[in-house]
Amino acid sequence: MKAKLGCALILSILMIIGIGCAQKPVTESGSNEPSSVQGQGQSPSPAETTVEPETRTSQAVEVYYADAELLELEQQEQTIDFKEETEKYQKTFEALQNSSDANLISLWDQVELLSTTFEDGALTLDVHIPEEANLGSSGELLALDALTQTMFQFDEVNSIDVLVDGEASESLMGHSELEHPIQRAP
Repeated sequence: MKAKLGCALILSILMIIGIGCAQKPVTESGSNEPSSVQGQGQSPSPAETTVEPETRTSQAVEVYYADAELLELEQQEQTIDFKEETEKYQKTFEALQNSSDANLISLWDQVELLSTTFEDGALTLDVHIPEEANLGSSGELLALDALTQTMFQFDEVNSIDVLVDGEASESLMGHSELEHPIQRAP
């Protein structure tokens, strides 16, 4: 009797294990729903979807900052990363705002870039200049020189138009005349 009971117990354990193994296979998404057959109007599973890697371009650019006495500009090389060609000018402006050298001063660090457009060789930068960003007449001239030397390094840029809060103002910070647009020197 004990032998029959032992065999029945072993048989029932084996049946339970067999039933557990006979369940539907778990798909890659973690569910045990039946897998779909491609070509029947159903979307592919996430594992079958190919995602294009984001291609970013790195480029070394020359950026101009003022020396500690605000007397002259000094060049510094920065590396920018951008996804689209039009983003290159925005990233270059951002580099112009941040000097990695403590001895060089960014003249654009407090200026907010509102928009950047580039069309047919004309680069348009729309900026907002808060009161604390006002540099005085010599600082304003240096800031414009830093901007033009930095942006005219790109051969495709023939002119730069700097707008203040969307408008072509007579002056950047109220001291020096601002041309609309600033043309590349021949």
